[in-house]
Amino acid sequence: MLWWNGYELAARARKSAAPPSHGVRYEGPNLEWETERLRVAQELWGEGFADPGGAEYILNMIKFFGLDPSMSVLDLGAGLGGSSRTMSEKFGVWVTGLEASEELAEAGMALSVKAGMGKKAAISHFDQETFEHKPKSIDCVFSKEFFFTIADKPAFLNTVESLMKPRGQLLFTDYVLAPSAEKTVAFEKWLEFEPATPHAWSVQDYKEALATLHLDIRVAEDITDQFHAMVTRAWAQYIKVLQNRGVEPEGAPVLVQEVELWARRVQAIEAGNLQVFRFHALKKDTDRLMSSW
Repeated sequence: MLWWNGYELAARARKSAAPPSHGVRYEGPNLEWETERLRVAQELWGEGFADPGGAEYILNMIKFFGLDPSMSVLDLGAGLGGSSRTMSEKFGVWVTGLEASEELAEAGMALSVKAGMGKKAAISHFDQETFEHKPKSIDCVFSKEFFFTIADKPAFLNTVESLMKPRGQLLFTDYVLAPSAEKTVAFEKWLEFEPATPHAWSVQDYKEALATLHLDIRVAEDITDQFHAMVTRAWAQYIKVLQNRGVEPEGAPVLVQEVELWARRVQAIEAGNLQVFRFHALKKDTDRLMSSW
């Protein structure tokens, strides 16, 4: 059975009324940021995460950085801040997390404060189209499946390059367009359902843009199969949990939306239109090169 049959499970729950409960219990009121959507996301992907990849996955990804406490990291599209807190807690680095969704940014900051990391792993809302940062101030820039939402990627990447120190590093994963693949119905449905309008590039687009900015690409790796397995495994496990405990009617609409979002992403991947790639690039020390001329 396909995991997105969980859509039917949630839809049935939405139509049914919850049975009366005669037990006596007290649950404190949720804080403003503790929404049903964020509860579902964390049950699915892990505490503090709103998308695939928990702490172990993040640590494996950032091994290229060689982080130490003297370094600074910028986490773009930080979500609930799970990646930011993981990096800061493991390596003692100062991480600035920037998130385009106000809802996620507020919740992410609350979780950082709760973890005692409100300063070392701060999460803030930002406008990805206009954001600025102190030039040459960041050692490492990290991002997960976020750049595809940026309409003007050349300008955005130029800003990212400008804030990196000489020999700074850029590590990101992103949805990319598969080469020479005829667009399918699954791909069109993916475009329609994404919360933010996709502006996906091909791998070659990224290579050319990064080269223009004097960023030396060290890794351009296809991680589609790993990503696909991670998503489908997490959803299959979660649907089993829901089948055993049931779906609360108030949570059903959110669950339906999440199932459909991820089903469409997976179907676009399976149709051969969408891939997931990991890029690691190093900023060339142009100042040193110019001084040697």
